[in-house]
Amino acid sequence: MTTPHDRLRGAFEAVAGSPLEHWEPLGNLFQYREFDALEHWIRAGDFCTEICFILEGLIRVYYIDQAGNEVNQHFYQANEAIAPISAMIKDQPCQYYIQALEPTQLMLANYKSLYSAGAESTDWLKLEIRLLQSVFVKNAKHEAQLLMGNAEQRYRWFCREYPELLERLPQYHVASFLGMTPVSLSRLRKKV
Repeated sequence: MTTPHDRLRGAFEAVAGSPLEHWEPLGNLFQYREFDALEHWIRAGDFCTEICFILEGLIRVYYIDQAGNEVNQHFYQANEAIAPISAMIKDQPCQYYIQALEPTQLMLANYKSLYSAGAESTDWLKLEIRLLQSVFVKNAKHEAQLLMGNAEQRYRWFCREYPELLERLPQYHVASFLGMTPVSLSRLRKKV
């Protein structure tokens, strides 16, 4: 039977593109945890010390704007890593929420312990760079769409980039992510 640690190793090796040497010291830092749908991993104001890798499920990162509305910043799913790195590095409270949208399985590790243990491992450094690059590219694409695309372009981009999320997310979550109201998104979906 495949354990969560085996699944994590396989996912990391797929990202790295090669087997990871010296897996145990790093892999043993990760702990398995399950979250129910709508359960929060992090709330705004929390101090976070962990990074996570998603084995199964769907997570959203969101803010509460000045009007009290939830604004989706991004969605993360299986085989993606997520952590409030800027808050951890600066030792500040997180400014946003991280919530499971469906039953979710995570592998969590203390960031400082992982960083220390991985500092001597070129395998881990390459993996960390690839994971950070994927998060950066994902966020940059979303930001570019919000800044440069009109509503229809943003929706078409979402359909191309995240077709699997169209079935998994309620329409109001997609609308928030794309910077529009659910009513506007509904009209746009009928048009497109």
